[in-house]
Amino acid sequence: MTGWRALLEVEIPIVTAATRLDFLSRRDSAAAVAQPAVRPSHSWTDHLHGQVEPLDLEESLELLDLGIGVARRAYDAQHRGIRAALRAGASWQRIGALLGTTALTAWNGHQRWIEEQVELFEATGRDGLDDVGAVEALELAGERPVVLGHVRRVGP
Repeated sequence: MTGWRALLEVEIPIVTAATRLDFLSRRDSAAAVAQPAVRPSHSWTDHLHGQVEPLDLEESLELLDLGIGVARRAYDAQHRGIRAALRAGASWQRIGALLGTTALTAWNGHQRWIEEQVELFEATGRDGLDDVGAVEALELAGERPVVLGHVRRVGP
């Protein structure tokens, strides 16, 4: 089994999954550009010579499945990185800048991730964050960042 379910259940290394995702993506892109009559081949170099057959149904679904899995692992890794940065003393302004967003948007996104981790633990009983882990994550995240310049004064 490949794809995101295998990433979660069997612990396929992310590098292996990303490599397979890249291979299938390149084959699909090459086949979409030109579709000459070709012999079946699964060599990663055939697309360089324009000799590649389109993905079959199972490979197409595997491509989708792997994309979901790699994206989920990257999303979780991003939030593990946020937690590491917070433990090391990074501000939400700095984290937001690295994410290409505001401090408040970064903080809100991290709060959603914590909620998702609690829901995951409730569903699986093993993955995600239990109550203690959630409280620790919330304490580490700290208070909602104050956003200056976005508040309008009402009245005289």
